[in-house]
Amino acid sequence: MAKRYDVIVVGAGPAGAMAAKTAGENGLRTALLDMKTNLSVVRRCCSQTLLPMNEDYLGERMSFNGKNGHFSFLRNGLSFKYDGPYQNIYAFHIYSLGGSCLKFGEASVRKKMGDQGRICIGIDKGLLLKGLLKQATNNGVEIFPGTMVTDLKKEGDAVKVICKNKTFEGTFVIAADGANSRIAQRLGLNKDRTYYSTMSVIESYMKGLHLPAKGTVYYICAEVNGAPTLCALIPRAYEGEYNVVFITLNPKVDLMKFANFIMKESKLASWFKGVELKVDLASVGNMYSTLTEPFKDNVLLVGDTIWCQESENLGALLSGGKAAVAVKIAFLDEKLNREGVATYLDWWKQAFVDRYPRDLIMKNYILGAVMTNEDMDYLFSLLNEVMPASILPYTLPGHLGEAVGKVVPIIQKERPDILGKLGRMAQEPVEQILAPHIDQSMANR
Repeated sequence: MAKRYDVIVVGAGPAGAMAAKTAGENGLRTALLDMKTNLSVVRRCCSQTLLPMNEDYLGERMSFNGKNGHFSFLRNGLSFKYDGPYQNIYAFHIYSLGGSCLKFGEASVRKKMGDQGRICIGIDKGLLLKGLLKQATNNGVEIFPGTMVTDLKKEGDAVKVICKNKTFEGTFVIAADGANSRIAQRLGLNKDRTYYSTMSVIESYMKGLHLPAKGTVYYICAEVNGAPTLCALIPRAYEGEYNVVFITLNPKVDLMKFANFIMKESKLASWFKGVELKVDLASVGNMYSTLTEPFKDNVLLVGDTIWCQESENLGALLSGGKAAVAVKIAFLDEKLNREGVATYLDWWKQAFVDRYPRDLIMKNYILGAVMTNEDMDYLFSLLNEVMPASILPYTLPGHLGEAVGKVVPIIQKERPDILGKLGRMAQEPVEQILAPHIDQSMANR
């Protein structure tokens, strides 16, 4: 007879590793499955940051003690250790191709506040995963690398997780298998979600960049053949190193061509002088609307399986830990069903579904779908004030909206067409705006 686990975690990224570690700490018989053979190797493009550090996110506040590497979710009582290097990040600046800049904070000012001034932290994601997996192992979690899940089914009081060469049986499953989740697809949960687009990404680790200031995340926002496209430069955990990421929501955009233009021909090319482009990572992921009910057939879904690719590492860690705690409560209360894990589902509804508009996360990507590069340069040039320091994608649109409101009379006089485009962003459904860029295949529907 196959061994019966209390919970089977599928996916060993931040959400899954945190779920397994938390489940093990709480005495649950836990199996962690992942298709990778080396679980701490980062394969998907990732900014490798934990954000935000200076404001609420999902009803939580994060604390980090750099002296002992201790991260805490203060309101939920979850924590984990991180033994790697880190860099404080203090500001977020968005540039147009013409060189105009939107400033969310100034690093030189906020750095004087010490750790209190940071808006996020650059980490080494591989070391984060390595530490979580070690903590999971120390708490009795059985880890199965190189294990690809092909299907799952609920049979009686058990969920069977079917892999290529083995079947696992558990009372609950925590699905943490990412934005292209096979489990969400097999459960039929993607059928009723809005499909926004397919995000294509390439990433390079770069040294020797000539950027305006240290301790700042930079975005370069662009329109390429009518498609929203951007370049992000994010400080890594190592001094002087950056994750340089090129992103588009239209699969037909040639990202290598865009990257070479940014680095060699654009007005910001001086940032990259003497630096070569070497693609270290790439990824493609479907962007879906948020799952309002991250549960079916005793499967709890966490991280990017439930909201696009934008759970952020912090959100992934929090949701994984919360799901594991809910499973423990279900066993304590002897309610091995949806009612038993209601603490996780109630948290998700209150912290996300009821708090943020359905497609707010996508608002951060669609500027290049409604404005030309010249439009963005004009608009950015008017917004000279330093806005509140933030990098949280759910609060940035509000800060930007307040700043735009102050210059509406100027825009109305000089470029009334810009107001029409801003109104379209505010009122038109994101899927309608992105309709020309949708990849029709939608492979894991």
